[in-house]
Amino acid sequence: MILSCLDDDPRMERTLRRFAGSLGHEVRFQTTSQALRDDLDRQVPDVIVLDLGLGSETGVDVLGWLAEHHPTVPLVFLSGHGDELLDTARRIAQGNGLTVYGVVNKANLVRELPTVLSRPGPPDSPKKPRAPGRAPSRVPDALSVEDLRAHLHAGRITPYFQPILSAHTLRPVGAEALARLALPEGGVLGAGAFIPLAEQSGLIMELTRVLSERLIELEPQLRPFGLDFLSINLSAANIERKGAAAMVKRLVDAFAGSSRIMIELTETAVLPDLQQMRALTTELRLGGASLAIDDFGIGYSSIRALAELPYDVLKIDLSFVAEMFDSEKSANLIAAMLHMAHSLNLQVVAEGVETEAQRDRLITMGVDRLQGYLFGHPVPIEHFASPGASS
Repeated sequence: MILSCLDDDPRMERTLRRFAGSLGHEVRFQTTSQALRDDLDRQVPDVIVLDLGLGSETGVDVLGWLAEHHPTVPLVFLSGHGDELLDTARRIAQGNGLTVYGVVNKANLVRELPTVLSRPGPPDSPKKPRAPGRAPSRVPDALSVEDLRAHLHAGRITPYFQPILSAHTLRPVGAEALARLALPEGGVLGAGAFIPLAEQSGLIMELTRVLSERLIELEPQLRPFGLDFLSINLSAANIERKGAAAMVKRLVDAFAGSSRIMIELTETAVLPDLQQMRALTTELRLGGASLAIDDFGIGYSSIRALAELPYDVLKIDLSFVAEMFDSEKSANLIAAMLHMAHSLNLQVVAEGVETEAQRDRLITMGVDRLQGYLFGHPVPIEHFASPGASS
């Protein structure tokens, strides 16, 4: 493997050459960004090892140049600064489309470099994590408001179910019901293909009502699973509609003999009218529903919402879970959310769990429930089973 290293401290050259050479790697060492540019113009390396602290120069400018001229060459950052700066630099690199293999502390070069270089592929290639229930789908060229209205009238909104597990037993204790649109010509649309249109067109309340009625019809099929709760999302656009509380009460009554109903509200949904939110959430709780604040951590009103509204569950946004091994800051924020939530007697669900390593660390950190593709994709009722069967 050819390593091209940029570090303005020439003392690092001997250390890096000796150690990387003992691992069978060739090292090309530069002390200025121009020297790195010239080196890459002559021959593109397998990996670029970059120290951000370049004296009068800035590593941020180097990242911009790499993104423009050599976007496919992965990076390893040499750590001479605090983790917060390195974490931000990694995000800058990924935001520019670059791949970051990892960070190596100069003081621990001998121990950390082999691990980073031995990774079989880019561990954190830039990608947007998929939200639970955002399944791949065949999207029509243009779904119009009239099309959506016709689909609603025909009853083509159907729930898919994703299991939510106890972190203590790793057995399903609940499920999230996610809206899907079954097209008459075949194929199924994920929520992202039609929910925004429903919100913009004023059809979201009707869509949620159709989904709720379908869930009520499926209650006898869901009953044998013995789920403690069934969660359903309530769009911010629903908040302003008077029928929301009555619709949820109908769900609660229909599932009274089998599962609790949990209503998930995204934290951004609390922004428009706090007084109205106080009234609605109180009605939902008095009507027998549990209340979860969804996508926690990505909005700006989180703490205020927890203080003002009667939540009993907090769902950590999947972006923090996706980054927990690449960003210690994200891991520390998860720990902080857990401490805060538990001090408020809230149950905590971690969304977007896709690997066993994430699962194990979240359990160690004290998460109460787990949700993600590791345990099952959203599936129709006939395919819903224990985690693993629907993956």
